[in-house]
Amino acid sequence: MTQDASLTLLGLLMALWIAAGVTDWWCHRRTHIEATSGLAESAFHWALFLQMGAAVLAALLLRPTAALVAFLLAMWALHEVATWLELRMVAPVRTITPLEQMVHSFMEILPLAGVMLLCQPALTAWLQAPESERTLDWCWLPRESLPPWPVLAGYAVAIAVCNGGLLAEESWRCWRTARAGGGR
Repeated sequence: MTQDASLTLLGLLMALWIAAGVTDWWCHRRTHIEATSGLAESAFHWALFLQMGAAVLAALLLRPTAALVAFLLAMWALHEVATWLELRMVAPVRTITPLEQMVHSFMEILPLAGVMLLCQPALTAWLQAPESERTLDWCWLPRESLPPWPVLAGYAVAIAVCNGGLLAEESWRCWRTARAGGGR
């Protein structure tokens, strides 16, 4: 697979992931998290957003090496642990609808699919090397060519507005309700 094809597929995964984040926010809004799990759940959402934000930046800016793949898998695993902790806290106090559960499934599998796409060029290069020269590259190396700046800017704006902005709105609702004496 060429780098352009790989970046196109990663772009599609990013668009789906952003849409899943918007849908998750909508599910939280419909179940009134500000009156149930409140600021505690919203804080988890910020932690999850920042964890995966670091992974996305690394994936966009760094060449796919063993070091990058290990970092991305570690961030994904950390995200899974944080999600598990969040759900243990949230499930007893608010309804998690089947739609929200499905959205969570997408939000968990899409980053893993992205890591698998990034692994492919590194794995191919490793397999094509003579056996005596096969070593994993544990260096952090910048990409030789970045996606076009309009693409990067478009994703930055989409993530900031559709995910960061909606998280801020959710936190504001939770804070306002907690301040008024409701919610957690």
